[in-house]
Amino acid sequence: MDIKQLQRKMKDVKRRLDPKEIEREKNLEHAKGIVKGAAVGGIIASVTALFLSPDSGKNNRKKAKKELEKAKKELEKAKDALEANLTEGKEKLSQIYDNKKELIEEKKNLLKEKFSVEEDLNIIDELDLEEIIEEALDSDEY
Repeated sequence: MDIKQLQRKMKDVKRRLDPKEIEREKNLEHAKGIVKGAAVGGIIASVTALFLSPDSGKNNRKKAKKELEKAKKELEKAKDALEANLTEGKEKLSQIYDNKKELIEEKKNLLKEKFSVEEDLNIIDELDLEEIIEEALDSDEY
C-alpha cells in the first residue's frame, strides 16, 4: 500500500468517525427512503385508481396520457435545472482548480527563490513537484 492510498483511507476513517458527517449521512438515507416510498406509493395509487375507476377505458387512457404529459414536462424542467446546476458547479470547480494552480506556481517560485536554484541544479525534481501539486489539490483549502 502506498502513501496516497493510506492517506485516502485515513481521510475516509476520519470522515466516518465525524459526528456531523454521520448525522448528515443518516439524514440523506432518511430522505432517500422518503422519496422511494413516495414513488412506490404513487405507482400503487395510480394502478389502484385505474382498476377501481368508474370511467371507461378510453377516458382513463386520456387522463393517463394527460398526466404523463405533465410528468414529462416536469421532468424536463428538472433536467434543465440540473444541467444549469452542473454547469455552475463545473465553473466553480474550474475556478478552484485555477486558484490552486496559481497557488502552486507561487509556492514553486518561492521555493526556487528560497533555495536559489539554478536551471542546471534542480533540487525539486519532477516527481516531487507532482506530489506537491497533488497534495495541494487534495487539501480542503479553497
